[in-house]
Amino acid sequence: MQNTRLRPCVLTAIAAALGCAASGAIAQSSVTLYGTVDAGLQYQNRSAAGGSITEVHSGGISPSIWGLKGSEDLGSGLKANFNLEGHFSSDTGTLTTGPGFSSELFRRQANVGLSGNWGAITLGRQYSPALIGTIGTEVRGFKEQFSNLYGWAYNQLPAPGNAMGAGTNPGNDVGVFIGNALQYSNNFGPVWLGVAYSFGETAGSFRRGNELSLGATYTGPATVGLGYQSTADSGTGETLSRLWSAGVAVPFGAFTGRVNYIGVTNNAPTGQRVSDVKSIGAGLDYKWSPANTATLAGYYSKYESSTHDSSTKSVVLSNDYAFSKRTTLYAQLVYVNAGAVGTVDPLENLKTSIVAGGTAPGAKTVLAGVGLKHSF
Repeated sequence: MQNTRLRPCVLTAIAAALGCAASGAIAQSSVTLYGTVDAGLQYQNRSAAGGSITEVHSGGISPSIWGLKGSEDLGSGLKANFNLEGHFSSDTGTLTTGPGFSSELFRRQANVGLSGNWGAITLGRQYSPALIGTIGTEVRGFKEQFSNLYGWAYNQLPAPGNAMGAGTNPGNDVGVFIGNALQYSNNFGPVWLGVAYSFGETAGSFRRGNELSLGATYTGPATVGLGYQSTADSGTGETLSRLWSAGVAVPFGAFTGRVNYIGVTNNAPTGQRVSDVKSIGAGLDYKWSPANTATLAGYYSKYESSTHDSSTKSVVLSNDYAFSKRTTLYAQLVYVNAGAVGTVDPLENLKTSIVAGGTAPGAKTVLAGVGLKHSF
C-alpha cells in the first residue's frame, strides 16, 4: 500500500473561489498517513512464569505503529512540521501504552516544530535523541525484540512501582520517548546532532522531573554513534537514571560489523545508588543475496549493586527476507543464559534482558519466532 497523502483540496477550492491569496500556500502543505504492522509466532521453551509458551507476538522486528505527519512550506526555506504517532499490539488491536498509563493515543510522538537550513526545533512528545544517535550502531538496530532496546528501557522506567526506591518522572517513557520536551537537531556535514530537554513542570522547581537527552551520529566510511541521557525524580529532583551509549558500525563488502556499549546507573529518589548495568553487544550482518540479510549477534550484560551481582549472556541468529521495500518475512532463533538474581531489586532480571518481559532467572532459555512486517 502506498503512502496516503491527504491534501486539503476542499479548503483550497474554497479559498480560490473567494479569491484568497493564501490558496497557493495551502497547496504546498501535505499530510501523510504511515505505519507498520508486525506480527508473528513466537515459541519460548521456558517462560519467566514457568513452562513453555507459544504465542502470536506483536513486534518481532518492528513496533506496530500508525501515524500522521505533515509539513507546510512557509517560504524562504522555512517549514512548519508536525508528527502524531501511536503504538498498538497487532495481535489484539489494543493500544500499547507506557508503564503507569491507561490510555495513550499518541504514545510515541505528538509534536510540532519549525525547520530550515539552520536545523529543526521541535516541541512536544518525541523520540529520545540519545536513542536516535546510537540506533545505527546497536547490533540489531534496536529491533523491537531480541536487542538491547530492553536493556535500555528496563533501566529507565519512569515509575517502576515494583522496584526498590522507585521514582517518578512523567515526561520519561522507558528512555525511548520524551514528553514535555524541546529539541534542537541539525546535520553538520556528516554529523547529526540532537539535544532535547524535558521540563519537569513542577511548581517552584526547574530541576525536579526534568530530563536531558543528547545524541550524535557520524556517518562516513564507518558510522559512529554517541548518546547520553539523564532523568530526575519529580519529587526530590535527584537523578534517577544516567545512561551512556557508544558504538561503531563498519561495512566491508556484503558484511557490516557492529559493536555497541550501554551503561546505566539507577538511583533511588534519595540519590542512593540502586544498580549499575553495563552491556556490550557485537554482531555481524551478512547480505547473502539481494533480498536476504542474516545477522549473528551476541550480548553480555552485567548487573552490579551493593548486595548482588549477576550477568546475562545472549546469542541471536536471524534472517530477514525482503519481498519488497515494504514487506519483510523474518525468522529468529535466540539462546539466553540468565544468571541467578538477588532478592533486593525485583527488576534485576529485566535490566540485563534482551527479551520483552525477560526470561527465567538462573536458567537457559531458547526462543524461536517467525513473522511478517508490512509498512504502509
